[in-house]
Formats: sequence, structure tokens, C-alpha cells
Amino acid sequence: MATSSADTQFLHTVEEYGDFELQLEVKLHDTDLNSGVQIRTQLTRTSDDGKVRPRLHGPQVDIGKSPGRSGYIFNQGNGAWITPEEDLVRNETMTNGEWNKLRVLAIGPRIQTWINDRQVGDVTNDEAYKNYPSGVIALQVHGVKRSPEKARRVSFRSIRIRKIESAR
Repeated sequence: MATSSADTQFLHTVEEYGDFELQLEVKLHDTDLNSGVQIRTQLTRTSDDGKVRPRLHGPQVDIGKSPGRSGYIFNQGNGAWITPEEDLVRNETMTNGEWNKLRVLAIGPRIQTWINDRQVGDVTNDEAYKNYPSGVIALQVHGVKRSPEKARRVSFRSIRIRKIESAR
């Protein structure tokens, strides 16, 4: 995926997922690029006037250069972190310019993340789960606001999703 647009771009599943395990490899070709993987995400939002508009929103596993906040959970479209502020410590789990393994385990209100086999996040958030119990999975390439003449690229490969039957 690549963009030189100021708009964030997404490639999403057709099927929705609730409880699941996601494994993939990701490579940021440009270290000034932010990316992410949307999970349990909704594709539309109803405005205050009752109109349904295309607007992707929901939990996002952040992906960016190292050191950074890769593996933490952002509330895309709502402008806040789901990962508690005290846990948002810059980490060095991503290897810049190389393929990196990402694993996400989402069961009920708990979301766990690993990058290159190192656990980065472990968040239980009942409010986020109430709002987003299931939804699509989407790959994100963030919009480019500075120097848009140069396209920014992120690659994903070896994507595997396993649904988990809930015991609830």
C-alpha cells in the first residue's frame, strides 16, 4: 500500500470478526510513515442529524517507526488512546525498514499485542468492547500532510486470521 494523499487509506475485510487471533508481517518502507491495523472496526457512522456516512472508526493497533508506540491501541475516528496513558511508553520493538511480525489476540474486552514475539500491549477495556464487539479488520496507510510529492509505502504479507469461538 502507498499514498501521497493527505487522506488516510484503508484496505478492509468483507467479513466481520469478534474474538480472533491475527498474525501478519509488516514493513514500513519510510520511517516518517505511521500505519496501523484496524480491528473490530465500523465502516459507517451515524451523525447527530441521523444521516449514515462512510467513516471508519474503532480500535487500531498502531504501527510506526522505532522507537515509538507500535503495538498500542488507538481509538481511530475518536481521537483517543484505548491503551492507558501510563502504559504509552515508547518501545523499540519494530525493526525499521525490515519485516516485523505482528500478532493480535482479541477475546472479549481484552486485546493483547506482540511485535516480533515480544508482548507490547495487554489492555482490557469494557467501554471499547461495548462500542466495538465486532467489525472488519483493515490495513491502514496514514495520510501524508508534509511533502506529499513523495509517496509513502507500507507492505503487509502472510496475513492469517483465526476466529475464536467465545466461551461466554
